[in-house]
Amino acid sequence: MSFQHTPAARRLRWALAPVTLALLSACGGGGSDDATSDAMSASASDGVRRAQAVVPSTFRHPGIFATQARLDSFKAAQNSPNPSVMKIGYQAVTSDARSEHTYPHKALSNVEVVGSAIGDQEKRFKDDAQAAYLNALRWVKTGDARHRDKAVAILNDWGRTFRTFSVASGTNAAQVQLEAAWMLPVWVSAAEIIRHYNNGEAGWSQADINTFNGFVDRLYNQAEQARTRVNNWAVSAGLAMMAAGVYQNNTSRYSAGLQRITEMIPLSVFSSGEVNELKARDCTHPQYNLEGLAQAAEMAVIQAGDTSVWMWTGSGETTPRLAKGLEYMAKSLMNGSGVRNCQGQHLEAGYMDIAVNGYMNRGVAIPNFQQLAKQRRPDAGSMQFLGWTTATHGRDDY
Repeated sequence: MSFQHTPAARRLRWALAPVTLALLSACGGGGSDDATSDAMSASASDGVRRAQAVVPSTFRHPGIFATQARLDSFKAAQNSPNPSVMKIGYQAVTSDARSEHTYPHKALSNVEVVGSAIGDQEKRFKDDAQAAYLNALRWVKTGDARHRDKAVAILNDWGRTFRTFSVASGTNAAQVQLEAAWMLPVWVSAAEIIRHYNNGEAGWSQADINTFNGFVDRLYNQAEQARTRVNNWAVSAGLAMMAAGVYQNNTSRYSAGLQRITEMIPLSVFSSGEVNELKARDCTHPQYNLEGLAQAAEMAVIQAGDTSVWMWTGSGETTPRLAKGLEYMAKSLMNGSGVRNCQGQHLEAGYMDIAVNGYMNRGVAIPNFQQLAKQRRPDAGSMQFLGWTTATHGRDDY
């Protein structure tokens, strides 16, 4: 069954020409991330935008999920003698072996993808992306050139070596799209710090930057194809498209990604707060929707002061839809309420502190999610999204 909607019901006004994307029912996928009947309950005209989405004419760097100011605050907090939540978060960074400058990375020309699992090559691709980011963070904190050099070496080696994805036997070819979408924001987050922190203090050469840009293109060409899935795939695709747009100063890519994120808000979080895929699937995949939306919301604010994702509110509603989803998921995880009992399940890494910070800054109450985040922090790493948000976004005032 396909999900039908009228273009007029979904059309948004953009600073650039709008990109019209069809909403298709899910098909294939090694991870079986199919759209469910839950997605059908969200009307394409269910919400109205309360803030105009903005595509910046000039991109801000560093600017994926952490600005120069945030990285400076991160550094100051870590080097302060005073205790803080951010320092607790940094312990999760340093306790991860991938953050060591001695971490043994290995770039691959081809990465084989395995659906509903993780193969050795896929794990290498993900581990090296995380290692590049963690070493970039440790370089910011310590100034130790060995961490800078490790991050640069990982970025350069993958930029020069990687060419293709393949799929393992029994895995749907579309799974490649999701894996690329998951990791593209992680790779460019590392590259953004190395390229732009302290006005390019790392000294990454333009030739190497150009080579890495080709690597980003190869990931983007796969990732953007996942945008047609009416589930967490489309959210991850939109996030990846935005991240590539920022890193590459490409307004078309950023605009298309932001539009897809916006289209997915009412399809990911229903008016009741129920999160898509929670009823029909499990306690994990619904959180992928929330993670992608929260990270996209943070990026939009960084780039243009754009609160349209954080504050998207349905017609007749007073609470932003993403905030409703965070609260619904938190209550499911803490006390088992709602359409699925998720007590004892993980709060997925990659969004707890970004979400708390984002809504506290806008005066939107999410008490249940705040309580959950406080119980579960520090945020560690994820094999799907950039993690360690307590180290960069943690707060002591709740």
